[in-house]
Amino acid sequence: LKALEPEFISGLTVLGGEPFEPENQAVLAPFLQRVKQAFPQKNIWCYTGFTYEEILADERLSMILPYIDTLVDGPFIAGLRDPDLHFRGSSNQRIIHLRPQEEDIIPGAVFVTSYK
Repeated sequence: LKALEPEFISGLTVLGGEPFEPENQAVLAPFLQRVKQAFPQKNIWCYTGFTYEEILADERLSMILPYIDTLVDGPFIAGLRDPDLHFRGSSNQRIIHLRPQEEDIIPGAVFVTSYK
C-alpha cells in the first residue's frame, strides 16, 4: 500500500495470471478492499480473459468486481490484434467503466451501471 501513497500514482492495475480465478480472488479481494479504503480517489483497473457477462453470471467470479473501477475484458486474440487500440490488444476486448467519471474519454469504452 505504501507504493500507492504518492499523489503522482493515479491508481493500480491488476493483470497477469487471471485475477478472476477464485484462488486468486481469495488474496486479491481483501487487498483491493484495503486499497479502496486507503485510497478511494485512486482508480483500479483490471484485465481479464473472462467477459463481463461471464463474471456477472458466476457469483464466485464477481467477488472482486465491487473494488474495480475499470475492467478490460475478454481474451487477447492474435487475429484481432490492433496496435491502434487504446489500453487493449485486440478488438474483441472492451474497456468497461464500472464507475464512470467525466474524464473517462477513451475511444471504444463502454459505460455500465455500477456493480453492487
